[in-house]
Amino acid sequence: MGYDEMKFTYEAYRNLIALLRECGYTICDYHNYMQSDKSVIIRHDIDLQIEKAVRMAEIEHDINVSSTYFVLVSSNFFNVFSKRNQAYLREICDMGHAVGLHFDEVKYDGQTNLVQAMEEEAALLEHCLGREVRSLSMHRPSKATLEADYKIADGRIVNSYGTEFFHDHKYITDSRRNWREDVTQIIKSGTYERLHVLTHPFWYDEEEQSASKRLKKFCTGRVEQCYDDLSDNIRDLEEFLRKDDL
Repeated sequence: MGYDEMKFTYEAYRNLIALLRECGYTICDYHNYMQSDKSVIIRHDIDLQIEKAVRMAEIEHDINVSSTYFVLVSSNFFNVFSKRNQAYLREICDMGHAVGLHFDEVKYDGQTNLVQAMEEEAALLEHCLGREVRSLSMHRPSKATLEADYKIADGRIVNSYGTEFFHDHKYITDSRRNWREDVTQIIKSGTYERLHVLTHPFWYDEEEQSASKRLKKFCTGRVEQCYDDLSDNIRDLEEFLRKDDL
């Protein structure tokens, strides 16, 4: 299976995990990978929809995989402090996965100390989760950020784009719903003893969907979710607006 043929389905993801194991890779995290001769760190970025991350976490739990989910606390698309989303994130943790901070430097527009901002956002996420945040990833990192090798909270919080993980590991990503390299061939080749694999759960589903179809489905679902949220906050909402009228 070449990278052009890699499907964005849950079955394809399960097969990817199976291939990693068949090729001798141990699934590790940012803190224990040195304990294995041949390791892979699996990371997921939550940019748009926490529900999709929960589904991916369930699939991994079923196949005995623990990975790291990075949540964007400054997202316009969800509130990590809402009752529903807090429950989702804690569910991911309870399945044995780690939840880390996904940090968007663009939000600060060069007006503040970025490391201080990272530490402040991590503290907020820790409050939300009720547990320690031990890792951080960048959202749309600039070239300067990729080269900075930031030390966060005196090293307590791992920077997934630090030299150790971005250069010393073979980094593979499906950003923008596109595997930029032939991920299966990289795994099969055995060339690299350290892999760092990033996926975005938003793009995955039971059946293959184009990017446009997936985005359209997301936008449609947002309208329905908006109505449900309004119903939770406006008594007898149907007196003003019926869901069928949307």
